[in-house]
Amino acid sequence: MYRRTISLLAVGACLGLAGCDGMSNKATPERLGKLVDNGLPEETRAKADERFEKTMSRANSIAGLNEALGGDAVGNAAPRPLGLLLQAALERNPDIGRAAQDINRADAQRMRAIFGYLPQISANYVSSTVDTTVSSSDNEVFELGTATYPVTTFTLELKQPLIDMSRVYGIQLGRTARTASEARYIASVQKALYETFDAYLLASQSKMKMDELGRRSASLRTQAGAEASLSDSGLANETSRRSILSEQAQAESDRAIETTRYVEALSRLAYLTGTAISDVQPVAVPNGVLGTEQRVSPEAAKEAARRNNAELLTIAMSVVQADLTRKQAIAADFAPVVDLFMRMETETREGSRFGGGSETEETTTGVRLTLPIFNARGDGLRTLDANVDLRASIVDFHATRRQVDTETLMTLERMKQLSSAIGRLSQAYNSANANVRTERDRLETGESNNLILAARERQAGEFKMELEVQRIEYLRAWVRLQFLTGAMSKNVLG
Repeated sequence: MYRRTISLLAVGACLGLAGCDGMSNKATPERLGKLVDNGLPEETRAKADERFEKTMSRANSIAGLNEALGGDAVGNAAPRPLGLLLQAALERNPDIGRAAQDINRADAQRMRAIFGYLPQISANYVSSTVDTTVSSSDNEVFELGTATYPVTTFTLELKQPLIDMSRVYGIQLGRTARTASEARYIASVQKALYETFDAYLLASQSKMKMDELGRRSASLRTQAGAEASLSDSGLANETSRRSILSEQAQAESDRAIETTRYVEALSRLAYLTGTAISDVQPVAVPNGVLGTEQRVSPEAAKEAARRNNAELLTIAMSVVQADLTRKQAIAADFAPVVDLFMRMETETREGSRFGGGSETEETTTGVRLTLPIFNARGDGLRTLDANVDLRASIVDFHATRRQVDTETLMTLERMKQLSSAIGRLSQAYNSANANVRTERDRLETGESNNLILAARERQAGEFKMELEVQRIEYLRAWVRLQFLTGAMSKNVLG
């Protein structure tokens, strides 16, 4: 009988495991295909939307977040200056908001670790019914027969850790987690400011290119009309006009591409700042910014980045956290634990095997020493995983530091190249501008014509646009250097 029961239980367990495997493999191709084609079922979507609305309408801290971040990103769109968007990024950027919530989480983790060393008090109430059958007994006080009686038990337990190094390291880990979350917040702020600044500069570059390409297209359109008139008069041929029309088409195509980039930059700014924006305003490059690479040595920049880069500081704090987690795991695996405990129990029995009921009160106090020997918790050694996590965090730190070093040096090198390009473009623009003045003088004396002057003006306009774009590109590299060296702020330009 016993073996048969064991066999039936084994068969039942196998069937249960097989059923569990089937339960976890419901993502069939047919089901996935229906999801892609039709989306979520209407009833499921309706329930999800209803729950979402209920969650979002709660009158607690969620309401404050909705009010602060729930503005329309399209309505009331207007041109926005850079300073206003940088301030908006500090107030509404989602990464900064998440980093702020991480600080709250770290504070809660620290308080939870501290509470782990405070007295642990719990109460337990049990109401049960006992069915007892005494068939035979050589105990004279036992009564043969069947008895059914209720039992009520109330227990009050207190446990006070005295020596528990795992909990001590947990408190240290909580404090470190708070510091790490604050470092992550600083990193999030600097990253949000940098990304906002960079997106604004990209939008400014695209706007410059769009304006110049629009002027170029209009000039070519006018010249094409003039060429058509000359062709009708027999003073020009269609080859020149077709060449001009090709240039105009290329300018229109380039302008369409820049318009797409401009819209993408505005969309990125709206996401980063939570502000509706329709246009950007011109950005002036301060004179003190140009030539920075001549005043800052590569070694000084690298040292500043290693000391002040917020992302690098965040990863360094993760190494400290991993080390404390490792120490906590070692303590949990091997360190003895000493607890003070007290147990007060009140039990009321309406009957018993002895025939009569009873009411008892029992108080137990003492000191418990727990010494882990082998697999005390039944889940192996936590130290092994903690060692791996520590090594992984150290690898991340060195990799990130190498990346920061490389980007810092490459940014300085790029600034040198941009300075050289700005110098050459400035000379080219001055020469082209001089050619425009000369051509205007020749036009007044009848030695030239409007078509040649328009070509000179287009060339000068193109050089001017390229010069301004490269100056903005230099400012982008300079802002990148401030970000890498931990000097990024909303007042970075002074």
